[in-house]
Amino acid sequence: MYYISAIGIDVSSNDVSTNPKVNEKIDYEIKRKLSKIGVKAVLTNVTGDDIVITSFVPENLIEETNKIIIDILKKHAEGFDDLNGISENPEDAGEGVSYAIAKAGSKYGDALIVSFDTYGGEDIVNEMALFVEEIGKKFGYDASSSVSNKPKKIHGVGYVGVSTDDPVVVITFEELKELPKLAGMIFGGLLGFDGAYFVRRGTPTNILPPGVIYTMSAFLNGNVIDLYEGIRRRFNIID
Repeated sequence: MYYISAIGIDVSSNDVSTNPKVNEKIDYEIKRKLSKIGVKAVLTNVTGDDIVITSFVPENLIEETNKIIIDILKKHAEGFDDLNGISENPEDAGEGVSYAIAKAGSKYGDALIVSFDTYGGEDIVNEMALFVEEIGKKFGYDASSSVSNKPKKIHGVGYVGVSTDDPVVVITFEELKELPKLAGMIFGGLLGFDGAYFVRRGTPTNILPPGVIYTMSAFLNGNVIDLYEGIRRRFNIID
């Protein structure tokens, strides 16, 4: 059994953007180290000051994969608030890593990853993530979000607390032709939320707070496609 796991984390030194050089180092090292154990992993989403590492991983390597990713993040992080929120004891877990995992639907591990970053929109961002997860489940896809009402276990790493924000959602699918429909439904559905902005991968949180930005990436056989341009063209959005 194979899974798609996504680890979303803020390793930035500020609250609105990431360091591209740090992102490059993390992406390179994760690809190199995890490929040695047969796992496809890559930095998929960059949303405000958060990044997401997505992995196509067999069940027996989930814990080892997560450990390797967290160790690499600790090595390159400029900010440690999220990393320090991880605890071996669920009662001591604080705000930390966002973690979602779903069963792979195809032999390529094709998946849609939606990542959120909030600046003053903490009261609505979890509702958005749960809404996206529900879209996936309603139409028969395996879907998972990092939102939880109790401390969440990150396999092989520890626990993070319920105060964790900036959620991530994973939705897996079998056929590539399902991707446009799924992405379109998510984009259209999130238009109903005030203060939600769909942005390009790597966009800082340059909104009028309070609000939430989100990115959508396709994880296809270990490759990454930022879906912003495709959706913008499909729906004739003026940029």
